[in-house]
Amino acid sequence: MSTCGDNVSLDKLKELQGGLDSKLQGGKDQLASLKTDMTAMKDQVTGFKPEIPQVESLQAELSKLSAIADDPIAFLKAKTDLESKFKDSVPDLDSVLGKLGVGEFPPTVPTIADICAAAPNVEIDSSGVAKEQPEPPKVADVVPPPPVPKAVYVPDVEEINKDLIKFASRMTFNRIKFLTDQLFAFGQKKRKQEYYELSGPEVWIYTFESGGANIDEVKKFNYTVADLRSRQAALKQKRPTNTETDAYDFQAQGKLIEENYNKYKAKYSSYANAGPFAQACTEYVARYKKKNGIT
Repeated sequence: MSTCGDNVSLDKLKELQGGLDSKLQGGKDQLASLKTDMTAMKDQVTGFKPEIPQVESLQAELSKLSAIADDPIAFLKAKTDLESKFKDSVPDLDSVLGKLGVGEFPPTVPTIADICAAAPNVEIDSSGVAKEQPEPPKVADVVPPPPVPKAVYVPDVEEINKDLIKFASRMTFNRIKFLTDQLFAFGQKKRKQEYYELSGPEVWIYTFESGGANIDEVKKFNYTVADLRSRQAALKQKRPTNTETDAYDFQAQGKLIEENYNKYKAKYSSYANAGPFAQACTEYVARYKKKNGIT
């Protein structure tokens, strides 16, 4: 009989093993009984296996969320579920979602490295509590040098402008893709793509105009703005049309980049020192001209 501290499964296993010796002496007549005892021993051994707890991780959930790029309803449900689990333990969760491009539909697909860099390693333990897991301690193998005086941070405004306008343009193209996908409720995949392809150039037209340049003169496209507007007008007349296509404004999509630039400048502290949108555009145009040898 087991006492406190003894393992009941181990006691039962020993008992079954002891019975095998006597039954082995019985030869063929004891085969059925031996088989039963061996099956029971197998069940007892299985009982020694530890249960591996299921751990929910913020980083793993973000990876799953970024992969839902074709179903807005499933995306919203997964995002709401993630927020309910981790909002209290990650105060800047909205900022994390935005930086990774999964704060709104359609999401972008950040790399694992991006997710690990932007999101803390928060896990929900078996009791349902979300906690940030500490980094394993590192043992120094040499005596560390004395601390270096901290340098005064001087923001590189042009570099910040460059990063922000790049991020704003990416989010703008995502937004245009989402809007053009809503123009037709069912099917019409090719037509949706046509609207998207004729909307994207408006982002660059608006950016170059805000930077004081004529996009036709710098030959950003192998067609003119007039050609683009003609194709846009023809597409809007192409059947079938509906209320959404009638109201769709191609040129308005280009202005979304300024809206996003100002939105993310105000939202993220890393962009707080960025200059005005027009300054970022002027710098962008200058870099484009230099790269392409345009004077």
